[in-house]
Amino acid sequence: MKLVPGSFFWRTLAVLVVALVASQGAALLLFRSQVQQPRMGQGIGQFVSHLKTISAALESLAPEASRAFIERLAEREGIRVSPVRGDEPGRPAPGGPGLRMFRERIKGLFGPETEVFVRPGTPGVLWVRLPTSRADYWVGFPRNRVDRGESDALLYWIFAGVVIAIAATALIAWRLNRPLARLAQAAQELGQGKDPPPVPETGPTEVRAVAKAFNQMKERLKGNERERTTFLAGISHDLRTPLARLRLDVEMLGDKVEADTQKGMVADLEDMNAIIDQFIDFARSEATEPFSAVDLARLAREGAERAARSGVAIRCELAEVPVLMLRPLAINRLVANLVQNAVKHGGGEVVVSVRGGANEVLLGVSDRGPGIAAGEVERLKEPFTRRDDARSGQSGAGLGLAIVARIAKAHGARFDLLPREGGGLVAQVAFPVAA
Repeated sequence: MKLVPGSFFWRTLAVLVVALVASQGAALLLFRSQVQQPRMGQGIGQFVSHLKTISAALESLAPEASRAFIERLAEREGIRVSPVRGDEPGRPAPGGPGLRMFRERIKGLFGPETEVFVRPGTPGVLWVRLPTSRADYWVGFPRNRVDRGESDALLYWIFAGVVIAIAATALIAWRLNRPLARLAQAAQELGQGKDPPPVPETGPTEVRAVAKAFNQMKERLKGNERERTTFLAGISHDLRTPLARLRLDVEMLGDKVEADTQKGMVADLEDMNAIIDQFIDFARSEATEPFSAVDLARLAREGAERAARSGVAIRCELAEVPVLMLRPLAINRLVANLVQNAVKHGGGEVVVSVRGGANEVLLGVSDRGPGIAAGEVERLKEPFTRRDDARSGQSGAGLGLAIVARIAKAHGARFDLLPREGGGLVAQVAFPVAA
């Protein structure tokens, strides 16, 4: 499975941000319904009562007393009162919930024709036309007496809170995600046969515990691999000495045995040496070899030429392909094992091909052997697995395809065993082209 760097971080951040926005939205609705609207209604009710008092005073006071009353209103409360003179300009005032509530209250008190106006030259002031038995009066008052715009201030406050919460959440998610991303990357590299550096044991306690356990597991795996390599190398070294002596003894038999018998004994000894070579190749780790720029077509041609020098009938079909970052020695072993498998089990001419594909480069080795059933493909990629009856009946350790599969995995490549058109098998490795 391909891991996408940072995906956990963005998912975590998205979940937390959605939860924060939802909680703040619910808080806003509750505040409006349970606090803001009742408080607004109470304030507007008090001011409407004040207007009723002003209307009653203008109705009952004498002209001189009315003028003094109007002056005191302007001085103490900032409320302007002036008689209506003709058709003075004004238009209904637009506003929010507070102004709508105020308009409904004054219409219920002074009549349905009462309206709230804005007039030119008086910004920030609302005007109400109050009718009395003597005359109609304009009553002007600051807009914030009935329409304070608390909603906008509340929205700004909530927005600032959400931004702060998102920043804090992003920091927490980043601190949690960073060690997990490193751990995921190291696990992916370890699964590909690489040797990643130790994961930093940072972050929350649980994440540090996981990182520490992963580092311990990696060290144990490296120790097991070293022991396996040492074990197989020791056995291979110990076997080569008696095999060399046997080979020398067989060569010196001369006329004491028939030529065919001697030839068969030499072939058996060569098979034993080939099996030992496979053990050593299988035990060797590719992770110690650095990547370098490689022309896969050139490397495949060199591998085919080496096989041809040993008498193998081999043909190359090589196209120009992009340069890849590969481990050259490991790819040489891969090509050699594929060619050896095709020669050993396929028969006839072997074809080594390199061609470009969709964002990948395809290396193929084809033969005209019996082929492999689709249900057996994955099993035959496992170590020490053979199916002699399905191929040519040749002996071997069953490590050739396992070595190829492991090297391909270490390069992030795909290894397939496909039927060849016209009969036979195509062993194909698809290397991704790096961006």
